[in-house]
Amino acid sequence: MESLESEITLNAQEKLILELIRKKHTTNEIAKIMKISHHTVKSHIYKIKRMTLK
Repeated sequence: MESLESEITLNAQEKLILELIRKKHTTNEIAKIMKISHHTVKSHIYKIKRMTLK
């Protein structure tokens, strides 16, 4: 069986967010690290979740 990551396509920001989540960073910490709004982080997380539920 192929891994889930090979079945979905993530952009660079989404990959970084996923990696930071794996390292136990909060949404606000990720936003500060990436210099983006925490709302943008949440939007990316929502998109990743939608793609994995297909």
